[in-house]
Amino acid sequence: MENIVVKPNSNFTSLKGNNIPDNASEEYLHYRSCWNQYPKEFILRDMPLHLDIEASSRCNLRCTFCDKLPLLKPGQLGNLDFELFKHIIDQFDEEHKLWGLKLSYRGEPLINPQVPDMVKYAKERGVLDVYFNTNAMFLNEETCRKLIEAGLDRISISIDGSKKETYESVRIGASFEKLVENLETLIRLRKEYGVSYPKIRIQTVKFPDTDANAYLKKWDKYADEIAMVDYKDESVRNEDLRGNWACPQLWQRLTIEWDGTVFGCNNDDLRGFDLGNASSRSIYDCWHDERLTQVRNLHQQGKSHEVLDCNGCPWRTAQIVKD
Repeated sequence: MENIVVKPNSNFTSLKGNNIPDNASEEYLHYRSCWNQYPKEFILRDMPLHLDIEASSRCNLRCTFCDKLPLLKPGQLGNLDFELFKHIIDQFDEEHKLWGLKLSYRGEPLINPQVPDMVKYAKERGVLDVYFNTNAMFLNEETCRKLIEAGLDRISISIDGSKKETYESVRIGASFEKLVENLETLIRLRKEYGVSYPKIRIQTVKFPDTDANAYLKKWDKYADEIAMVDYKDESVRNEDLRGNWACPQLWQRLTIEWDGTVFGCNNDDLRGFDLGNASSRSIYDCWHDERLTQVRNLHQQGKSHEVLDCNGCPWRTAQIVKD
């Protein structure tokens, strides 16, 4: 077991800052310690530490590098129902607390107008870290105010490149001017409210020709944290690669799509980890599903290549090659 490599946060390069909030509580620091410790020691909590809940699978852009949205059929497009969201969150209590919540997966979360309500409800229920990824096109003044008042902890804004031409050439349908305007609005409103949240993370996919210094220089004044996410070629599945590696997600989180479908991994493009629907099956039962338990056992033994959905997973490939 000691020879298995588990790296919970190795898929990105930090250029500035970190995701720890200002004046972080002891409970939050404990959560982040568990986030790293549990996968490395294969500790399975009664309930997941974190949920990825998809507020919307729809998107207003058509990014050239997107590996998710082009594959979705009309029936797979929709917004998360608020009552389903509450049903999921309400399954956690003080003893089995939900520590982290990301309200995004494949689409643009702010297409769902109830995202601020979801943030507010989650914070009222005691979730420590509520955040989401966004392209920021809908991050206008009204929305920014609602998110600040709801208590959003963090927001990750995806920006490619340092110039208008680069940005708009890959984020089809986006406006560089609107992006900058919305960033400035959020920063201004944080000052107006006298708060340091939501903490702003600006990130990009790290392509071979990405100029990290230019990126940092351009976006430094707009961000508390700047990071580059490792590029993964989703079109290629290396199914012969082996290594003493285990995926940390199996001990950290579950992913729930907008319609309630639950997955044990947010990189499961083959959709083999379908654990049922959150509208009819409890999060506890999904988390302790027999199939997911078998997958954990194989990973723990260094046999992740024997799992169909894991063998050839681009994220797994990137981690093993990187080692």
